[in-house]
Amino acid sequence: MSEDKHLLKRLRHGDSHALRRLYEKYRTDLFTVALSLIHDVHAAEDCLQDVFVCLAERAADLHIRRNLKGYLVSSVANRARDRFRSKTKPLDKIERFGCSAGATDPAKVLIDREESARLFDTLMRLPFDQREVFVLHVQGGMKFKNIAELQNVSIKTVLSRYRYAIEKLRTFLDREDIQ
Repeated sequence: MSEDKHLLKRLRHGDSHALRRLYEKYRTDLFTVALSLIHDVHAAEDCLQDVFVCLAERAADLHIRRNLKGYLVSSVANRARDRFRSKTKPLDKIERFGCSAGATDPAKVLIDREESARLFDTLMRLPFDQREVFVLHVQGGMKFKNIAELQNVSIKTVLSRYRYAIEKLRTFLDREDIQ
């Protein structure tokens, strides 16, 4: 039995340590997906917390058809989409975070933060539907078929959104390199 299935089984029986382990295992990936979609640290944290609260509350009735990570990424994406559409949080106050939390070289940390900030700023220039496909596929590790199901569109639509996102990201980043 996989670790996720074992943890879900324990969670269904009220084991809070199982929930904590799932949170520790997936929080970074899920937070990155939420932040990439809505570009607001506090809203991304709220999305992450909402998903895990819901997981804890519904564990007994939860029947996951796919893998757990895919389910959690989809849940975070749905929460982020709802927040983005409702615009309940301002998007102009952005806290930067570095992907090299364990790095000890200050120069490397700064470079990583600058590159992350540049990529997040560039991602925010994409239309939401393209950004969502890109983030779910690249950062969330979701397959295009699952993204199509999540967005309730055809797989051809998802593939074209992904292709447009890649083209636009290249164009935006190439322009910044020239300037």
